[in-house]
Amino acid sequence: MRIVNGVKRSACAVLAVGAVASGAAIATAVPASAAGADFRVCSDGSYDSSVEFPARGGLSTVIVPSGKCLNAGSFGGSGNVEQINVFGHDGAAKFLVTTGNFRASKGGNVITYGTPQDAWALTPSV
Repeated sequence: MRIVNGVKRSACAVLAVGAVASGAAIATAVPASAAGADFRVCSDGSYDSSVEFPARGGLSTVIVPSGKCLNAGSFGGSGNVEQINVFGHDGAAKFLVTTGNFRASKGGNVITYGTPQDAWALTPSV
């Protein structure tokens, strides 16, 4: 009987260590997901593009040249819906292409198309 109890105690100890180890892995995974997903801007039209975040004090991306993409990184893990303004740049002229929304926790892509006279864009789905 002592051998059986000893085996049971050893098995319980192994399970406890495994549970603690997997709990630590879950605990370290949570902050990574709280960081949010990347936000990307691609200028696929014949003009340069940028995105402004009014709720963040007018923060905006750099101007992305036509034919290029920018990975602007993460804007945090907030699940709040925030407005974005997508702008086109044609030389010194700056014009509004569209407005949209995004969630920092989901990130997303903004892709601009067309010409300055017929500009349009896809924005993240929230």
